[in-house]
Amino acid sequence: MKDVIGCTEPDLDPLIGIHFDAGEDVDQALMDAATSLTADGKRVAGVVQTRGQATGDCACREMWLHDLRTGQKTMISEKRGPEARGCHLDWEALTGIVSSMEENLTAENDVLIVNRFGRAECEGRGFRGVIEKAMALGVQVVVAYRSEYAEGWQTFHGGLARDCRLSDVGFPRHVA
Repeated sequence: MKDVIGCTEPDLDPLIGIHFDAGEDVDQALMDAATSLTADGKRVAGVVQTRGQATGDCACREMWLHDLRTGQKTMISEKRGPEARGCHLDWEALTGIVSSMEENLTAENDVLIVNRFGRAECEGRGFRGVIEKAMALGVQVVVAYRSEYAEGWQTFHGGLARDCRLSDVGFPRHVA
């Protein structure tokens, strides 16, 4: 196992949870880490979220996932109109990304970065299977999560993860 960020111990942390609060730019921190690791020749898999502008027909900003392996960007938000409430996640788009990641993830990867452990993962969907596969392959996993999903995250990992606050990590840090 390789150390990826400053709050972990090399050879001890196969699963790392990055706890962040609203207003903290976890996406940029994850992208910076992925860019640095890739520049050092490390094999980085996973996705990082980016946000577009709010569209005229919806108060929500577009959500995109940037595939760290291929560079492809896929919109994962639906335009549901100005009266829509709640999440506007495009489940079909997310499912396609997850399927592709599961298919292409191998033990040759050094690290898997997952943009969020959120509602879908708490419900047993989303990136949960990709995280499990990476751990089974011995690929170190870095996952971001917000406070409202902390209980689901804890239940999922059952004490196997090292949890860090975004403000405490040393992004980017080289894989040992």
